[in-house]
Amino acid sequence: MSSNRRFKFSKKLIDELPATPESSSSRETEYSDEACTGLRLIVNRAGRKRFLLRYSIYGKKKAIQLGEYGPFDVKDARLKANEYKKMVANGVDPQAERDAQRAVLSFREFVDKHYLPYAKANKRSVRNDIGIFNNYLFDRWGDLRITDITKQDIQKFLDQSKTNLKPASDNRMLSLIHRMFRLACDWGYLESNPAAQVKKLKENNKRNFFLDKEQVARFLKACDDEPNSNASNSLKLALLSGMRIGEILNARWADLTFTTQGANLFLPQTKAGQSRTVLLNDEAVAIVEAQKSNRKPGNPYIFPGRSGSKPMTHPKKAFSRIKEKAGGLEQLRIHDLRHSFASILINSGSATLYDVQHLLGHHTAQTTERYAHLASDRLRSVSSNVADYVRDAATG
Repeated sequence: MSSNRRFKFSKKLIDELPATPESSSSRETEYSDEACTGLRLIVNRAGRKRFLLRYSIYGKKKAIQLGEYGPFDVKDARLKANEYKKMVANGVDPQAERDAQRAVLSFREFVDKHYLPYAKANKRSVRNDIGIFNNYLFDRWGDLRITDITKQDIQKFLDQSKTNLKPASDNRMLSLIHRMFRLACDWGYLESNPAAQVKKLKENNKRNFFLDKEQVARFLKACDDEPNSNASNSLKLALLSGMRIGEILNARWADLTFTTQGANLFLPQTKAGQSRTVLLNDEAVAIVEAQKSNRKPGNPYIFPGRSGSKPMTHPKKAFSRIKEKAGGLEQLRIHDLRHSFASILINSGSATLYDVQHLLGHHTAQTTERYAHLASDRLRSVSSNVADYVRDAATG
């Protein structure tokens, strides 16, 4: 069916349609309905499908989006398409009529009234979104109608911002812009997403710093000398468990369990928005046990805040003191403790990238590939086994 772009739409046939291949020169594939002239089904590379009507009026070819497949079925699409075609026959442009019937929102109005309420209910990183809107986007597009912002506007903004920002920061802003405009399309405020074909920048600012054995010893000694044991224990646990600091600060006593195989810490929600269980080694368990002396009545967190029932705040100040005390660790970031956990695992000679993936909670092996170069010594050792085997076979 995928090779036939024209057929009589039905649920069964539409469900069978594949996503547009990544190798395709077009980001979307268009199919025509034999039963309703002008009715189209658009399928993108993610497999999302939507209906639209192509029509001509006053000598101009135009298109109007009807709805996304799923909430909008074939019957709905044909009824709406025929309704619009009747308007065209009477000399009324359905797209112009739709725009006239609904007030076109400004960029700021759409963000405040529609996007942010949605993001607050569905995203953990909504504060980052608010910062991007306030610091970069409102000054530029706040008063523009969302229908007036073009692909060229978005590209020009990114071209200008990359002179002051790293590619990763630019790409985060593009992801937010793309998502916001996609929702505007889904909710009927736009016909198409102006950010859909804007490409992300190549990121060249990724860096990982790994503590070596001597640096680990200095770091742990400085942690032991740090007067804020609540903070220093959280940093030691990051090194010994590979957990993100946010996961550590939000860990609760109720989610700590002990089995015959060892201790486990259940994380109800990670950075990816999913749950996972962290397997704690003996040293990590000892740190958690030490936190019992910092436990506060009525506070459910393993690393409690100073007052009330909230967790401890980010240990930035304590981390700076510890680095200064240890010396020579100026470039160390807190997240590098997680990288160092992975490095220690691989250099131990007994862990594979598959082990690292699951201990760090990566959902895809691609994320773990950043540590592949660390396994070179281990792989060379494994490869030497083949040489030994062949040598023995030749001399035997």
